[in-house]
Parts: sequence; structure tokens; C-alpha cells
Amino acid sequence: MVDWDSLADGTPILVGAGQVVERGATADSPAMLAAQAARRALVHAGGKGVAAAIDTISVTRLFSDSMGIPACPFGRSDNLPMSIAQAIGADPAHRIYGQVGGNEPQGRLIEFARDIARGERSVVLLAGAEAVRNQRNAERSGRELDWSESFDETRYPLEDRGWGEFFVTRQEIANGLLAPMSYYALIDQARAFARGRSTQEQRAAMAQLLASLSAVAATNPYAQFPDTLCVDDILAATPLNHLYSKRMVAQDGVNQGAALLLCSVGAARRLGIPREHWVFMHGMAEGVDFNLSERDDPSRSAVAEAVLERAFALAGKTIADIDLVDIYSCFACAVSSTAEFLGLPVDGSRALTLTGGLPYFGGPGNNYSMHSLAEAVAQLRDAPGACALVTSVGGLLSKHAVGILSCQPSGVNWAEADTRISRDGLPSRPIVEAPASGVIVSHVVNYQGGAPVQAIVLAETEGGERFVANTVDPATVAAVLASERAGLPISVSQGENESLNFVLA
Repeated sequence: MVDWDSLADGTPILVGAGQVVERGATADSPAMLAAQAARRALVHAGGKGVAAAIDTISVTRLFSDSMGIPACPFGRSDNLPMSIAQAIGADPAHRIYGQVGGNEPQGRLIEFARDIARGERSVVLLAGAEAVRNQRNAERSGRELDWSESFDETRYPLEDRGWGEFFVTRQEIANGLLAPMSYYALIDQARAFARGRSTQEQRAAMAQLLASLSAVAATNPYAQFPDTLCVDDILAATPLNHLYSKRMVAQDGVNQGAALLLCSVGAARRLGIPREHWVFMHGMAEGVDFNLSERDDPSRSAVAEAVLERAFALAGKTIADIDLVDIYSCFACAVSSTAEFLGLPVDGSRALTLTGGLPYFGGPGNNYSMHSLAEAVAQLRDAPGACALVTSVGGLLSKHAVGILSCQPSGVNWAEADTRISRDGLPSRPIVEAPASGVIVSHVVNYQGGAPVQAIVLAETEGGERFVANTVDPATVAAVLASERAGLPISVSQGENESLNFVLA
């Protein structure tokens, strides 16, 4: 046990969390929602002069600034950290705008905790928000909004980190893998094949798991969609592909914001932040996996498992020590793959979310895990003897970041801790550009207007090389839809624009 009075001044701690939701449409911008959450985090922290002491504000990248998403027609702040700073009375020396990915809030927490431990930062505000519901409502009603703000770049320079890495191959895109749900359906289908489940059995298992998330969202005051959905409700919703209905996927039409205050123990002492408000990082790790086509086993992420193992090793804990769990929940496989690796039940008998999950709590773009971290901080403050696990995912089960938190002091030296997992040494598969034949490893059948219209397969050659191919032939689509096992042989021909067309051999 670490002695409180001997804690080094450079020890990083979370001291405040704030969240906000607007269920009805307003004119509020993402910057306004993030500022509201930041104010609540300041109140939650307590102390005096905390806003003035903030030296860094980091804002999660907006969905409308992310790859493949249209720009917001109502504009935005050209310096979101300064918009928030101005609203709360802060004057940070460092203003950061993050990359794309649901792992970003947790990843920045790892980065800034290390910086604080090294004496490079003192008080950090992490914030983010989405106002997609407000935007869409205004667009539908023909209402004009002005969310533009401009700041002097010379006086207030912004560190814009851009989009970051891409996690797709040209071949995947050429063959119709455009939406994240198609990639995740390939993962879920691979999981069904591995377990010998039919499509109906896989959908039922996913719906049972997701219904347990919905039950949590129904009790969460910050949930965008606080309705309790049963298994039948989830299964009966409009089909998006052969596995997913509309109520099985992350919902982005939200007005939600969240913020966290991170500082050093020395700063907390100086600012008078009560000791009972301090939350410590016990285990943290992050890593990036191969593209989906290249993963040796597409039903799981080996890097995610290694990230979890590293975080638990740093914390000196096992899953038996964890009281509160929030597993990133963009799609069912993100939850089930992590839960099963940890030995947690996926039948709803144990809560696997603190918020209610992205399909039911809400999916505020890249910022969801800021909400799960905020929930963890708030719930730990109410249960100071407990320990929380928060996982986050970016890309296509690609980028992973994990945190283990507790109100009890941690002895980890975050200035030196090795939190980065490398995929070097993990098995992967080469991509073949012009295959003649292969066998199906996984598939997704996409729907339009409630009817199946396209089949996309992840396949491999006899030599183990991977490729993606597609078909819109109704008979072949129907045959793939009816298939219940991997390994079906296919023949492949070159299509237009670098695509590959397949038929069952």
C-alpha cells in the first residue's frame, strides 16, 4: 500500500469529470456542449483557481472533421481548445486537437499522465462533444445556425494532429468495405463461424448481450436514448446487413459532451482539491493492430489482448479485482471479444458498461470513451474502495487503449512505465492482389431497403494469402446468405476499378 503523504508531487491523478446531454434539439454547438461539460468537471474537482491553472486543453476531434464525414454546414471553431478556454476562464499554454478514433480520449490520458509524471504538464483539461442531433434537426427544418469562431493563430497556436493512420486497404475499399459496420460484421461473422453458430444463433447472442447494455442506458441520466430495449426489439429493427439491425450499431445522432480534469498531486495540493476527489491510474496501455484483412484470426484482435495484459500487469491486478467495467461497445464483437478474453460472461449476467454503450447511451463520434472515463471517475468517487476498467477502440477493432483506475494510490511510475504494445512478432497474413480462387473466411451481406443486395467476402488462397471480393449477383448473394460455415470455395475474376468479383466454385 502506498502512503498518501509520501506520494510524489508528479503523480498524475484524475480529479474531476463532467458530462452533458441535450435530448431535444437546440442551437448549441459542439464547443458549447464541451464547455458545459468542462464547467461541470471543474465543479466536480473542487479546489480554488483550477481553471486559471490549466496549462493544456486537449479536445477530441469532431466527427465532421474525421475521414469520410461531410463537413458541418454551420461551421465550427477553428480552435476548439480556445473556445472552451474562453468559456471557462482558462488561458492554456498548449492547445491540442486530437486524431480520429474512439481510442483518443484514453490515449490522450495515457500521454498526458506520462507528461505530468515527467514534469512537462501540470493541469490538463480533456474535453469533447458532438451536436449532430442539433445539426441534423436544423438541416431538416431549414434553420440556419452559425457555429463559427475564429482565433488569432499567431497568438493562440493550435496543435492539430490531423486524422492519423488509416486502417483499410485499397482492396477492401474497392470491394465495397466502406462503412465500419461492414468490417465489424465480418468480425462478428468470423466469431460465429469459430463457434459453429448459425446466423440466427449469432444474432440472438448479440441481441442478448446488447439488451443488457440498453438496460444500463435506461438508468443513465446522460444517455441520449434512455429506453429499455428487449432482445425482440433489437432483432426486429430495420436490417442493415445480414447480422446487424439498426438497433445493434452505434448511434451518432447525439448532443453529448464530456470532460476530464487531470493534474499532478502537487497541483492538487496547491489548488486545494480534496484528497477524496483523487483518482489514480493503476494500469494503462495502448497499441495498434494490423488491418482486418491481414489479421491471422479476424475474429479477434491479438493487440487488444496484449494491451489488456500489459495494463493488468502494470496494475498488479486481475479481472477478479475489477468492480466496474466499461468495454467499448460500437458493435457487439468489440464487447464480446474483450469480455470473453477476460473471462467475463456475455449473457447479461454482469454489467459490461457504465454508460449503456454506443447503441443506447449514444455514440458521440470519437468522444465516447471520455464519457466512460467520466462515469468511472464519478462512480469511483462514490465507491472509493472499488476498481474500474475502461477499454476503448478506434478504427476497425484497430486501435486499443485501456485504463484501470482506483481512488487508492498507485505505485506505478508513469514517467517510465512501458505502456506501448507493438504488433511486431504477432502473426499476420499477406494480401494477394489478383487471386484466381480461394475459400471464404468470413462474409457480410449488405441490405438496402430491407433486402440483401451485395455480398462481400474475406477469403484466403491455398497458400494462406488473404483477399477481399464482392458480388451483386442475386443468386450468389442468396447462396452466401444461406451459408452457415466457413471454407466455401470461390472463383475470382477481375472487376472494375480494382475490384474482385467472385462466384461460388
